[in-house]
Order: sequence, then C-alpha cells, then structure tokens
Amino acid sequence: MGLPIEKDGDPILSAQSQHLETLEANNFGNRQEREERLQKPPDVWSEDSGSVQRSVETLAYPERVWDALTDTELLSHWLADKATGWMAVGGTLELFYDRFNLTVDYKVSDLRVCERLVWKSPMGNGLQTITFTLRRQGRSTWVDLKDQPPSFTPPNPHSTAGSTWQMSLAVLKLYVERYFRQPRRSFMVVARATFTFAEIVAAYSTREGLERWLADEVAEWKGDSFKFRQADGTTMSGRVLTITESEALISWDEIHGFLELKSFSSGPGNQMICLRGSGYKLSAERAEELEASLKPRVIALADLLEA
Repeated sequence: MGLPIEKDGDPILSAQSQHLETLEANNFGNRQEREERLQKPPDVWSEDSGSVQRSVETLAYPERVWDALTDTELLSHWLADKATGWMAVGGTLELFYDRFNLTVDYKVSDLRVCERLVWKSPMGNGLQTITFTLRRQGRSTWVDLKDQPPSFTPPNPHSTAGSTWQMSLAVLKLYVERYFRQPRRSFMVVARATFTFAEIVAAYSTREGLERWLADEVAEWKGDSFKFRQADGTTMSGRVLTITESEALISWDEIHGFLELKSFSSGPGNQMICLRGSGYKLSAERAEELEASLKPRVIALADLLEA
C-alpha cells in the first residue's frame, strides 16, 4: 500500500487516501503485468524447434542393434509392417504401415556402421531428419534418437512424435533382447473416444485403471511386472515397458510379444483409442482371435471415458 495519510475523520482526506491507494494498486498490477510480459518467451521458433529426442538402453551388442536398424527385413519385425529399399548413403527406404494405409519414404543421408544412421524425408517446405546414434557405455548399448522437422517449424500441439518414438524404442529393446530375427504377426483394434491424456494414462498404466476394462482380475502387480486373469481362465502377464504422456507399452509373455495401448488426438471430437499388438510366435488364426477378444474391451474403455 502507499504512504499512510492521516484522515482524522475528514471525508475529503479519506477520499484522497482511497484514490491514492487505488492508483498505487493499479500501478502495481500494471508493473506486474509488464514484468510478466518481459519474462514470457517470445513466440519465435529456432532451427531446433519441434525436435524430439529419445534414448533407450539395451544389453544387446551394438552389432545386433545396428542390424535391426539397417536390415529391411528386420525393420519389419519391430518398426513397420514392411520395409523395402537399399540401406546405403543415397539409397531410399520405404516403410509400410498396412493397417493405417500409410507409406513413408526416406533417403539415407549418412551411415557409419554401428555409430550413426540418418534418414531424411520431405516435410512441408523442408526435410524431416531422423538420426539414430549408437554408443557403448559399460555393458550397455545406448540408442539415441533425434527427430528433427524442417528449421523454424512451429510446435504442433497435437504431435505424437515423442510418444511414438518412445514406444518404438521400447519395442526395439524388447526385440533385440528377446526376439531377435523372429518375424511377427500383428493385430489391432480402434475405437472413437473422448478423453484427456491424464485419463487415458491412468486407464493404461495403473492397476485400478486396467482392472476396469482390460483385466477381469489383477492377480499380480509388483513393480513393473503384472499378471491379469480373465473370466475364461486365460492369463496375460508381462512387464510395463514404457509409459508416455499419452500411451503405454506392455510385454505379453503368453503370445511372446507386446501390446501397445495407444491414443490419437487432433482436438475435441477427433480422438481415438487403439490397441495394437504383435506376437513373435503367433499364428494368423490366433491373431484374429485376439483381435476379436480385445474389441469389446476397447469399446468398454471408450464407454468408461465417456461416462
């Protein structure tokens, strides 16, 4: 407040005092607003705007990880449904995602065996650059990934690139450590839903959340290990491999594979939830059975989120 003014019951002095106090309060508020505006970062974008960086640690040797990154047949075991192309500098790589009816083309711009791999793809008025870097630390191999959009690209509030790469690197780790060179068979179920990311992560990664729609009974939940028991007597057991801000990935021992608990959001009214899984010793018939059994569970989750 301002300096005290002795009013002594004088109404004029009292009014002056109140006026001065109001002015000072307003000026203080204006100063605060100005300081906040000065401290707020300006809406400008740097060459590195929008980049995504993720890392994963594995006990597999760099040579095995390198093969998984550069052999087109092996890329279909963990990253895409199918991969074709020539993995050499100047060569073209095509990644096919059949259920999404999507094909992504990359040019290989740099390749240093067991050290560095760079893919580039047209994006907007420039190039998207994806860089994999391998480094050995003690008994571990680290895979560092950077997904860089064209320079000065404004941030996209609906981008899921960070979550997607975190999930993919976790699948890579599982693959090179447990299922290397084994082909996979996949299944997928999708449903429309309305949710916040906080709600979807709780449904995907907590005991209470999963017991409401995916598991009839949580028989075991210790650290990152779990065992679910279903009403028909079957079990689902494994480990929580990673949790992002909007998705989760769990291993699934009974099918020798994994289950991705995914979400897509382009704003209110355009949101989807998705279960996408793969088994490394899975028959086509079993994949169809799993898809059919998971469909009502995804619908149940969508109903819960709407409630």
